Amino acid sequence: MRITARHGLLGLGAAVALLAGAGGSALAAAPRTSSPHGVATFANSPTNYPTYILPIMSAAHESNVNLYELCQLLWRPLYWFGSNGSYTVNYKLSVGQAPVFSNGGRTVTVTLNHYTWSDGQPVTNRDVQFWMNEIDLTATNGDWFAYVPGGFPSDVVSASYPASKPYQFSLTFNKAYNHTWILYNELSQVWPIPQHAWDKTSASGAVGNYDRTAKGAAAVYTFLSGAAGKLPTYATNPLWKVTDGPWQLTGYVPATGYSVFKPAPNYSGPVKPKIAELIELPFTTAAAEFDSLRSGAIDYGYLPVEDYAQRSYLAAHGYQFQSWNEWGFNWFPLNFANPKVGMIFRQLYVRQALQRLIDQPAMIKGILHGIGHPTLGPVPTVPATNLISSAEDHNLYPYSVSAATHLLSSHGWAIHPGGTDSCQRPGTGASECGAGIKRGAQLNFTLQAASGFVSFNAMMAAMRSSWSRAGINVTLTFAPLVDVLAKSSGCLPPNMAGCQWQMEDWGNEGYAWTYSPDFYPTGGEIFQTGALSNFGHYHDLVNDANITATHLQQGTAAFYRYENYLAQQLPALYQPFYPFQFSEISTKLHGAMPQDPNLHITPENWTLSS
Repeated sequence: MRITARHGLLGLGAAVALLAGAGGSALAAAPRTSSPHGVATFANSPTNYPTYILPIMSAAHESNVNLYELCQLLWRPLYWFGSNGSYTVNYKLSVGQAPVFSNGGRTVTVTLNHYTWSDGQPVTNRDVQFWMNEIDLTATNGDWFAYVPGGFPSDVVSASYPASKPYQFSLTFNKAYNHTWILYNELSQVWPIPQHAWDKTSASGAVGNYDRTAKGAAAVYTFLSGAAGKLPTYATNPLWKVTDGPWQLTGYVPATGYSVFKPAPNYSGPVKPKIAELIELPFTTAAAEFDSLRSGAIDYGYLPVEDYAQRSYLAAHGYQFQSWNEWGFNWFPLNFANPKVGMIFRQLYVRQALQRLIDQPAMIKGILHGIGHPTLGPVPTVPATNLISSAEDHNLYPYSVSAATHLLSSHGWAIHPGGTDSCQRPGTGASECGAGIKRGAQLNFTLQAASGFVSFNAMMAAMRSSWSRAGINVTLTFAPLVDVLAKSSGCLPPNMAGCQWQMEDWGNEGYAWTYSPDFYPTGGEIFQTGALSNFGHYHDLVNDANITATHLQQGTAAFYRYENYLAQQLPALYQPFYPFQFSEISTKLHGAMPQDPNLHITPENWTLSS
């Protein structure tokens, strides 16, 4: 989904010291003013607004909006990623200084910059320890979206948080991993949270050191997640007032997600807010947002794809157009665990037939106004990177109805164009339907997609029509994004009884998987066996080994092997990749560009002119 300035990724063997050269602000710094003034409005994408405030979140709550348009405004992660239009680490905006490796590369030591919480208490290694203890619990319980079995924090075998050095901590890993991977995919997941205010088991209870035992950590998480479930209290609960970010939430409407932020008066970070108020505006449809944009009610909005021709009108009325390029790729999952059709999706030839019928070039030309390019594998191509292999340099599955029907007929399916194909030769032979597929089984699927996007609906209709030409019948349904995400994430143990969905597409939010907080595109969070964001339950031992190799080996060979395999194996279906959004930014709003490919927003950089 992204198409503007491109920047290269350092090679796998690059030292972390070299990455430190990627400093600078995440967005162009705006001139300082004597005191914050002006109210800036920012448009959320349709049906996708802040719904969860606790930084520790499950797959059901995880979204770019919750992470980067709510939590990250209030609390800062250990490391900030995003530097002048690139996705790389930005130490100038980070709580932690550059990591130092020792012990043969197994131990990493981090020194903290001297941030303070909004109540005046310092941000120390105790706050990091609090995060680690809570994450260690929630990861293994399935309550943290970023967890991969055997990955962070399970790969940390010991930790040191010395009281004599409150601004330093060390983690020792079970192996000597690639240093870049440790920084971009492990330390990137550390988020100091206020132990002195949150380490409690009830609202009226005293703060203690409960997190230092498994039982206590569980009680703390139960309390915190319970508070996060009370949306009407988001702007008033004292828990959420203890922050170390540049903003505080002062208004929130649960029914719509309408959110109001004001500058945190005691923010200790390097860039202080310059506007007096930030309002995040929710919309039910892209058309409703566009109406507000045309009226001038939005400072930072987006142009729906179907209204692309209106760019000149908006330019004449005080807006500048800017594509928002994202560090990710575009896919949607098939449910390999579905008891009815999962065995069909497990057949590679079926996935190949489905992919052969997604006419990405035609969609880009006819629906996306020629802006975008096909997704050919799991590694982002924008911003530019040296990690693109030969398999992602060309389309392994170009559009072809005849090729798709041949794949199906040669594996025992009776083809019924415009109808529904059925299995005529059950069995596991080379010319038979495959394991678990009975005679008479049909290529009849349901696909639930996110609502609110006219252009996205058109893409769904185009895919359905193409599939139908080969006798693959797909019934489309639409629902708000939060409902679609909840449905697909409901297929995780121990809730397998809710594993009835078959195909899911997440619309504007899910058009691309954004590689964050794992910024190094190894795919472990989404395609490794057992990963909590592996919504489709894809399971492949070769792929698991390939992913592990990218964590350990220097150079690009392991990366190429990983992506070549998944480009061919289709762990999900790939679809056109285009900008996260076509932003329209008021000429009165300064400091919002370049936009961050990690989808972070930094309104503390913004100013408003009259």
